Amino acid sequence: MIPIVPAIIPKSLEDLELSLDKVSFTDEVQIDVVDGVFVPSVSWPYFPQGRPFEIEKKIKEFTVEIDLMVKNPIEEAKEWIEVGVEMLVFHIEELDYKSFKKFIDNTSISVGVSVLNKTSFDNIIPYIEISDYIQLMGIAEIGSQGQPFDSSVLDKIRLIKNKFPDKMISIDGSVNKDTIADLIEAGADRLISGSAILKSDNPLESYKKLLELTNI
Repeated sequence: MIPIVPAIIPKSLEDLELSLDKVSFTDEVQIDVVDGVFVPSVSWPYFPQGRPFEIEKKIKEFTVEIDLMVKNPIEEAKEWIEVGVEMLVFHIEELDYKSFKKFIDNTSISVGVSVLNKTSFDNIIPYIEISDYIQLMGIAEIGSQGQPFDSSVLDKIRLIKNKFPDKMISIDGSVNKDTIADLIEAGADRLISGSAILKSDNPLESYKKLLELTNI
């Protein structure tokens, strides 16, 4: 079964805690942290300013993936590892290959890489080879939820699945009832959904409906 993972872009510590309560029906979440430098938007813990340890107790209820949409992701990753997150996503546009390779060689958690849809496929390959999985974006501009679907991701899924058939491909952005079938047909293995779940009147029912669509 292809998993559906709720995604949260926290507006504040309180907003993150509330959002985690809303998705207490699942055991896995993605938390997107955005520093306002890598992309224009910004989230907690960059604004309002905070620290990962403030949410340590709350996130222990979940398997947590942190999507690091930040300027210095390797440095920022260290605090999240200290509070017990199990998965980290790095965007290659902000990575130095040698530093990233050294980081991977010295960590035991699951590490994924993500790319903007405009990034050349050839640039992605070395990072995929040393990572546990890859996250592709279903939207053209990252850092906020509710954006339109970028269908160019479908061709990128197929390219990567063909070259790396054993690598998990996770899709983040514009994962909803209208896009799930195409994403799965292209080869997606894991689907991350933000606004379709968190902004609905009934997050649990919305989650269930999306999950049903992965098994049609």
